[in-house]
Amino acid sequence: MLDNGAIKSISAEARRRAGIAIPKGQTYLVEARLAPIARSEGYESQEDLINALAQVPEDRLWRRVVESLADHETWFFRDPAPLDHFMSDILPVLARIKARKAPIRIWSAGCGTGQEAWSLAMLLEEHKDRLAGIDIEIVGTDICSRAIDRAQTGAYSQFEVQRGLSIHRLIEHFKPSGNQWVLKDSVKRWVRFERGNLLKPQENLGEFDIIFCRNVLSGMTPDARKHTLAQLATRLAPAGYLVLGPGETIAGAGDLYRSLTGARGVYARTMDRQSKQAA
Repeated sequence: MLDNGAIKSISAEARRRAGIAIPKGQTYLVEARLAPIARSEGYESQEDLINALAQVPEDRLWRRVVESLADHETWFFRDPAPLDHFMSDILPVLARIKARKAPIRIWSAGCGTGQEAWSLAMLLEEHKDRLAGIDIEIVGTDICSRAIDRAQTGAYSQFEVQRGLSIHRLIEHFKPSGNQWVLKDSVKRWVRFERGNLLKPQENLGEFDIIFCRNVLSGMTPDARKHTLAQLATRLAPAGYLVLGPGETIAGAGDLYRSLTGARGVYARTMDRQSKQAA
Protein backbone atom coordinates (compact mmCIF):
# COMPACT_ATOMS: atom_id res chain seq x y z
CA MET A 1 0.00 0.00 0.00
CA LEU A 2 1.30 3.41 -0.95
CA ASP A 3 1.90 5.92 1.83
CA ASN A 4 0.11 9.27 2.01
CA GLY A 5 3.14 11.12 0.71
CA ALA A 6 3.20 9.09 -2.50
CA ILE A 7 -0.55 9.49 -2.98
CA LYS A 8 -0.30 13.26 -2.50
CA SER A 9 2.59 13.49 -4.94
CA ILE A 10 0.73 11.57 -7.65
CA SER A 11 -2.48 13.52 -7.04
CA ALA A 12 -0.66 16.85 -7.24
CA GLU A 13 0.97 15.91 -10.53
CA ALA A 14 -2.38 14.76 -11.95
CA ARG A 15 -3.88 18.16 -11.03
CA ARG A 16 -0.97 20.07 -12.54
CA ARG A 17 -0.75 18.18 -15.80
CA ALA A 18 -4.40 17.40 -16.53
CA GLY A 19 -6.58 19.10 -13.92
CA ILE A 20 -7.66 15.71 -12.61
CA ALA A 21 -9.38 15.76 -9.22
CA ILE A 22 -8.87 12.68 -7.06
CA PRO A 23 -11.25 12.78 -4.08
CA LYS A 24 -9.66 11.95 -0.75
CA GLY A 25 -11.97 8.98 -0.31
CA GLN A 26 -10.88 7.45 -3.60
CA THR A 27 -7.14 7.22 -3.16
CA TYR A 28 -7.51 3.48 -3.78
CA LEU A 29 -7.98 4.52 -7.42
CA VAL A 30 -4.35 5.62 -7.60
CA GLU A 31 -3.12 2.23 -6.43
CA ALA A 32 -5.48 0.37 -8.78
CA ARG A 33 -4.29 2.34 -11.81
CA LEU A 34 -0.58 2.24 -10.91
CA ALA A 35 -0.39 -1.53 -10.36
CA PRO A 36 -0.66 -2.56 -14.04
CA ILE A 37 1.73 0.22 -15.08
CA ALA A 38 4.33 -0.98 -12.59
CA ARG A 39 4.02 -4.54 -13.93
CA SER A 40 4.19 -3.58 -17.61
CA GLU A 41 7.16 -1.27 -17.02
CA GLY A 42 9.08 -4.03 -15.23
CA TYR A 43 8.99 -2.71 -11.65
CA GLU A 44 8.60 -5.17 -8.80
CA SER A 45 6.24 -2.94 -6.87
CA GLN A 46 4.35 0.33 -7.02
CA GLU A 47 6.87 1.76 -4.57
CA ASP A 48 9.64 1.09 -7.09
CA LEU A 49 7.58 2.88 -9.73
CA ILE A 50 7.11 5.87 -7.41
CA ASN A 51 10.86 6.01 -6.77
CA ALA A 52 11.52 6.00 -10.52
CA LEU A 53 9.01 8.80 -11.04
CA ALA A 54 10.83 10.92 -8.47
CA GLN A 55 13.95 10.74 -10.63
CA VAL A 56 12.29 11.72 -13.94
CA PRO A 57 9.81 14.61 -13.38
CA GLU A 58 9.12 15.23 -17.10
CA ASP A 59 9.41 11.71 -18.42
CA ARG A 60 7.16 9.52 -20.60
CA LEU A 61 6.49 7.44 -17.51
CA TRP A 62 4.91 10.39 -15.71
CA ARG A 63 2.65 11.03 -18.69
CA ARG A 64 1.50 7.44 -18.70
CA VAL A 65 0.71 7.54 -14.98
CA VAL A 66 -1.30 10.76 -15.27
CA GLU A 67 -3.16 9.49 -18.34
CA SER A 68 -4.15 6.36 -16.44
CA LEU A 69 -5.82 8.46 -13.73
CA ALA A 70 -8.22 10.17 -16.17
CA ASP A 71 -11.70 8.70 -16.37
CA HIS A 72 -12.00 7.01 -19.77
CA GLU A 73 -15.26 5.19 -19.11
CA THR A 74 -17.66 5.68 -22.00
CA TRP A 75 -20.13 3.74 -24.10
CA PHE A 76 -22.07 4.04 -27.32
CA PHE A 77 -25.01 6.48 -27.34
CA ARG A 78 -24.40 7.43 -23.72
CA ASP A 79 -27.12 9.85 -22.57
CA PRO A 80 -28.73 9.93 -26.05
CA ALA A 81 -30.98 12.99 -25.51
CA PRO A 82 -28.28 15.56 -26.50
CA LEU A 83 -27.41 13.44 -29.54
CA ASP A 84 -31.05 13.42 -30.63
CA HIS A 85 -31.24 17.18 -30.03
CA PHE A 86 -28.15 17.65 -32.16
CA MET A 87 -29.67 15.76 -35.10
CA SER A 88 -33.17 17.24 -34.86
CA ASP A 89 -32.45 20.87 -33.94
CA ILE A 90 -28.80 21.90 -33.97
CA LEU A 91 -27.61 20.28 -37.19
CA PRO A 92 -30.37 21.86 -39.34
CA VAL A 93 -29.51 25.29 -37.90
CA LEU A 94 -25.81 24.80 -38.61
CA ALA A 95 -26.59 23.61 -42.14
CA ARG A 96 -28.53 26.83 -42.81
CA ILE A 97 -25.77 29.00 -41.33
CA LYS A 98 -23.06 27.27 -43.31
CA ALA A 99 -25.17 27.19 -46.50
CA ARG A 100 -22.86 24.44 -47.78
CA LYS A 101 -20.03 26.97 -48.15
CA ALA A 102 -17.90 25.47 -45.37
CA PRO A 103 -17.81 22.16 -43.49
CA ILE A 104 -19.70 21.66 -40.25
CA ARG A 105 -17.05 20.72 -37.69
CA ILE A 106 -17.77 18.68 -34.56
CA TRP A 107 -15.36 18.11 -31.68
CA SER A 108 -15.71 15.21 -29.27
CA ALA A 109 -13.44 16.53 -26.51
CA GLY A 110 -12.20 14.01 -23.96
CA CYS A 111 -13.50 11.20 -26.16
CA GLY A 112 -11.82 8.32 -24.32
CA THR A 113 -11.84 5.21 -26.53
CA GLY A 114 -14.04 6.92 -29.10
CA GLN A 115 -17.57 5.69 -28.52
CA GLU A 116 -19.12 9.18 -28.50
CA ALA A 117 -17.44 10.23 -31.74
CA TRP A 118 -18.46 6.98 -33.40
CA SER A 119 -22.04 7.35 -32.12
CA LEU A 120 -22.23 10.73 -33.83
CA ALA A 121 -20.76 9.22 -36.99
CA MET A 122 -23.37 6.44 -36.97
CA LEU A 123 -26.15 9.02 -36.70
CA LEU A 124 -24.72 10.96 -39.63
CA GLU A 125 -24.38 7.79 -41.69
CA GLU A 126 -27.98 6.84 -40.94
CA HIS A 127 -29.16 10.25 -42.18
CA LYS A 128 -26.69 10.66 -45.03
CA ASP A 129 -29.43 11.01 -47.65
CA ARG A 130 -30.73 14.24 -46.14
CA LEU A 131 -27.16 15.41 -45.54
CA ALA A 132 -26.15 15.06 -49.18
CA GLY A 133 -23.88 17.91 -50.21
CA ILE A 134 -23.13 18.95 -46.62
CA ASP A 135 -19.51 18.48 -45.60
CA ILE A 136 -19.24 17.32 -41.96
CA GLU A 137 -16.12 16.44 -39.99
CA ILE A 138 -15.85 14.92 -36.50
CA VAL A 139 -12.62 15.23 -34.52
CA GLY A 140 -12.11 13.20 -31.34
CA THR A 141 -9.38 14.06 -28.84
CA ASP A 142 -8.26 12.67 -25.52
CA ILE A 143 -5.29 13.16 -23.23
CA CYS A 144 -4.58 9.43 -23.18
CA SER A 145 -2.52 8.16 -26.11
CA ARG A 146 -3.62 4.58 -25.53
CA ALA A 147 -7.27 5.57 -25.56
CA ILE A 148 -6.78 7.40 -28.86
CA ASP A 149 -4.97 4.40 -30.33
CA ARG A 150 -7.96 2.25 -29.38
CA ALA A 151 -10.43 4.75 -30.80
CA GLN A 152 -8.62 4.88 -34.14
CA THR A 153 -8.92 1.14 -34.65
CA GLY A 154 -12.73 1.29 -34.42
CA ALA A 155 -12.56 -2.22 -32.91
CA TYR A 156 -14.50 -3.14 -29.79
CA SER A 157 -15.18 -6.22 -27.68
CA GLN A 158 -18.54 -7.93 -27.33
CA PHE A 159 -18.95 -6.31 -23.92
CA GLU A 160 -18.25 -2.84 -25.32
CA VAL A 161 -20.70 -3.07 -28.21
CA GLN A 162 -23.40 -4.34 -25.88
CA ARG A 163 -23.20 -1.08 -23.95
CA GLY A 164 -25.59 1.26 -25.74
CA LEU A 165 -25.79 -0.37 -29.17
CA SER A 166 -28.94 -2.01 -30.49
CA ILE A 167 -28.66 -5.22 -32.47
CA HIS A 168 -29.82 -3.32 -35.54
CA ARG A 169 -27.02 -0.75 -35.26
CA LEU A 170 -24.43 -3.40 -34.50
CA ILE A 171 -25.28 -5.31 -37.67
CA GLU A 172 -25.63 -2.19 -39.78
CA HIS A 173 -22.40 -0.44 -38.79
CA PHE A 174 -19.99 -3.17 -37.65
CA LYS A 175 -18.44 -6.32 -39.04
CA PRO A 176 -17.18 -9.22 -36.91
CA SER A 177 -13.43 -9.80 -36.77
CA GLY A 178 -12.26 -12.62 -34.51
CA ASN A 179 -13.55 -11.86 -31.03
CA GLN A 180 -14.13 -8.17 -31.84
CA TRP A 181 -16.50 -5.99 -33.79
CA VAL A 182 -14.97 -3.46 -36.20
CA LEU A 183 -16.68 -0.37 -37.56
CA LYS A 184 -17.28 -0.30 -41.29
CA ASP A 185 -15.45 2.18 -43.49
CA SER A 186 -18.75 3.95 -44.18
CA VAL A 187 -18.73 5.10 -40.51
CA LYS A 188 -14.98 5.59 -40.19
CA ARG A 189 -14.95 8.16 -42.99
CA TRP A 190 -16.65 10.72 -40.74
CA VAL A 191 -14.07 10.79 -37.91
CA ARG A 192 -10.40 11.42 -37.16
CA PHE A 193 -8.67 11.25 -33.77
CA GLU A 194 -5.80 13.16 -32.17
CA ARG A 195 -4.21 13.29 -28.74
CA GLY A 196 -4.91 16.54 -26.93
CA ASN A 197 -4.82 18.03 -23.43
CA LEU A 198 -7.87 20.25 -22.77
CA LEU A 199 -5.85 22.45 -20.40
CA LYS A 200 -3.59 23.52 -23.24
CA PRO A 201 -4.30 25.67 -26.32
CA GLN A 202 -5.65 23.64 -29.25
CA GLU A 203 -5.05 26.06 -32.13
CA ASN A 204 -3.99 23.22 -34.41
CA LEU A 205 -7.51 21.81 -34.30
CA GLY A 206 -9.13 24.87 -35.84
CA GLU A 207 -12.63 26.16 -35.13
CA PHE A 208 -15.70 24.04 -34.38
CA ASP A 209 -19.43 24.56 -34.78
CA ILE A 210 -20.32 22.25 -31.92
CA ILE A 211 -18.22 20.81 -29.10
CA PHE A 212 -19.28 17.76 -27.13
CA CYS A 213 -17.39 17.77 -23.83
CA ARG A 214 -19.53 15.41 -21.79
CA ASN A 215 -18.62 13.76 -18.48
CA VAL A 216 -15.18 15.35 -18.59
CA LEU A 217 -15.47 18.48 -16.45
CA SER A 218 -16.94 16.50 -13.56
CA GLY A 219 -13.60 14.77 -13.06
CA MET A 220 -11.63 18.02 -12.91
CA THR A 221 -10.72 20.47 -10.17
CA PRO A 222 -12.74 23.75 -10.09
CA ASP A 223 -9.80 25.72 -11.50
CA ALA A 224 -9.28 23.19 -14.28
CA ARG A 225 -12.99 23.28 -15.18
CA LYS A 226 -12.90 27.07 -15.44
CA HIS A 227 -9.75 26.97 -17.54
CA THR A 228 -11.10 24.24 -19.81
CA LEU A 229 -14.35 26.11 -20.46
CA ALA A 230 -12.31 29.16 -21.44
CA GLN A 231 -10.10 27.07 -23.74
CA LEU A 232 -13.14 25.47 -25.39
CA ALA A 233 -14.61 28.92 -26.06
CA THR A 234 -11.53 29.83 -28.10
CA ARG A 235 -12.22 26.85 -30.38
CA LEU A 236 -15.94 27.51 -30.75
CA ALA A 237 -17.36 29.37 -33.76
CA PRO A 238 -19.31 32.57 -33.02
CA ALA A 239 -22.62 30.76 -33.62
CA GLY A 240 -21.36 27.55 -32.05
CA TYR A 241 -22.74 25.21 -29.41
CA LEU A 242 -21.24 23.49 -26.37
CA VAL A 243 -22.74 20.26 -25.04
CA LEU A 244 -21.92 19.13 -21.48
CA GLY A 245 -22.82 15.99 -19.56
CA PRO A 246 -25.56 15.52 -16.94
CA GLY A 247 -24.81 17.57 -13.84
CA GLU A 248 -22.11 19.61 -15.58
CA THR A 249 -22.62 23.35 -15.96
CA ILE A 250 -20.91 26.47 -17.30
CA ALA A 251 -20.39 27.76 -13.75
CA GLY A 252 -17.13 29.70 -13.60
CA ALA A 253 -17.09 30.49 -17.31
CA GLY A 254 -18.26 34.07 -16.86
CA ASP A 255 -20.22 35.33 -19.86
CA LEU A 256 -18.59 33.04 -22.42
CA TYR A 257 -21.75 30.96 -22.85
CA ARG A 258 -25.50 31.21 -22.40
CA SER A 259 -28.04 28.50 -21.65
CA LEU A 260 -30.56 27.43 -24.27
CA THR A 261 -34.19 27.11 -23.21
CA GLY A 262 -35.46 23.55 -23.36
CA ALA A 263 -32.08 22.03 -24.21
CA ARG A 264 -30.55 20.36 -21.16
CA GLY A 265 -26.78 20.61 -21.10
CA VAL A 266 -26.58 22.57 -24.38
CA TYR A 267 -25.11 26.07 -24.40
CA ALA A 268 -24.50 28.70 -27.06
CA ARG A 269 -21.40 30.80 -27.29
CA THR A 270 -21.97 34.40 -26.21
CA MET A 271 -20.85 37.02 -28.68
CA ASP A 272 -17.69 38.82 -27.64
CA ARG A 273 -17.73 42.53 -26.89
CA GLN A 274 -16.60 43.56 -30.35
CA SER A 275 -19.38 41.51 -31.92
CA LYS A 276 -21.93 42.98 -29.52
CA GLN A 277 -20.81 46.52 -30.30
CA ALA A 278 -20.92 45.83 -34.04
CA ALA A 279 -24.42 44.42 -33.70
